Amino acid sequence: MEVPLEVVLKNVEQKAEVEAVIYEKVDKLEQVCNHIISCRIFVEQNPTHQHKSCSYHIRLDVRMPPHHEIVVKRDSGRNVHDTLPAVLREAFIAARRQVEEIVDRQKKHVKAHTKEKMMPAKLRKQLKLEE
Repeated sequence: MEVPLEVVLKNVEQKAEVEAVIYEKVDKLEQVCNHIISCRIFVEQNPTHQHKSCSYHIRLDVRMPPHHEIVVKRDSGRNVHDTLPAVLREAFIAARRQVEEIVDRQKKHVKAHTKEKMMPAKLRKQLKLEE
């Protein structure tokens, strides 16, 4: 990465363990794409009063060249029984899927459709009849 990894943990217990999981997941993300410009991770833990557990809010911002920015938001929401590593894993799986999609498009592994193929069939037939 060109810009150092930025990790913000708000109200999170066991910060060292959470940071270790984050660094491991970012390393795996860099294996998919080695030209990531920057990665910012925001993790917030909110205590819920009705339950004796916490909800988590996670936001991942990944920038890739030329002008791609991936934003992944995950929230444990009503499922307060999810652990922080589980919610982090879901967020990184979504980010990895999007990074792989961008890398495939850049390497032209995904078929690019021409403008003609994107037209509705009726319009294509009309254009061919006029020629």
